[in-house]
Amino acid sequence: MKNASPALTGILVGMAITQLAIPAWAQGQDSSGPPTRTEFSKLQSEVREQRQLIIQMLQTEQQRYDMLLKLLAGQGGGANLVPAPAAAATAGAEPPADDLGLKRPEHVRSAPAPEHRTASLDGKVAFTDGGSGEVYVFIENVRTTPAHGRALEVKQEGKQFMPRVAVVQAGTTVTFPNFDTVYHNVFSNSPRNSFDLGTYQAGEKPRSVTLTGSGVVDIFCNIHQKMSAKVLVVPNPLYTKVRADGTFRIENVPVGQRRVVAWSPGAKPSAQKIDLAPGGGSVSFALQREDPAAHLNKFGQAYGSYRD
Repeated sequence: MKNASPALTGILVGMAITQLAIPAWAQGQDSSGPPTRTEFSKLQSEVREQRQLIIQMLQTEQQRYDMLLKLLAGQGGGANLVPAPAAAATAGAEPPADDLGLKRPEHVRSAPAPEHRTASLDGKVAFTDGGSGEVYVFIENVRTTPAHGRALEVKQEGKQFMPRVAVVQAGTTVTFPNFDTVYHNVFSNSPRNSFDLGTYQAGEKPRSVTLTGSGVVDIFCNIHQKMSAKVLVVPNPLYTKVRADGTFRIENVPVGQRRVVAWSPGAKPSAQKIDLAPGGGSVSFALQREDPAAHLNKFGQAYGSYRD
């Protein structure tokens, strides 16, 4: 048993149980008939002794296993190298009974799962022309579940969208109420998030769309060419708005190689890769402004004479 593993202990326990389940008279020692009362009492006594022995074997093996985990943890990464033994699925739950109908001792519970290490990412963003503007920074390559129950309202008022710039996590629903006395037709031909809400006026039920794909969504009105808005859809909650002095910080970023993106509605996006260490990291960006591009209507055609 000195070099036994938890898996080997399980095999030995199974063999012992199987052996105990076969009485002596059924193993060829006495084939003349069922055991006598004396033989049956003796068998019960042997079962109790074997059961106690098996419990002691389990306790000894678990102590060796716990010691091995501590040794490996002292060398770094022990919890990642050795799989935890089987135990209750929920932390703090009562340990399940073993094959003998006995509850496991407290120390037989599995070791806690290793914590995911995170760190803070700091940085600074500047424009190449020396000016300023609204800027957001986000972590691109961290997977997470889409947002549920999150919503954003973009008003149509004064023949403008308000707000004209917004950032949401993938899975967010955006609603477009019309507060004007004229009709509007909100649409977008952006890849992964194209939609057409049709024509409706003030007083009608606001129409909405759920944005599921990451990227920039350019939003327009099919009737009024000057109406425009941009919504940046990010893949996870790891994003922030850059401060007025150009600095930013994103907390709780998983360590490892990360792709960091800086985005502004009037500039070309900039991305960098960083190997984020447990102690944190920093990046800097220089954004170059771009002239706004002319856009077409939802049919891919030029707007007519009505261009308000």
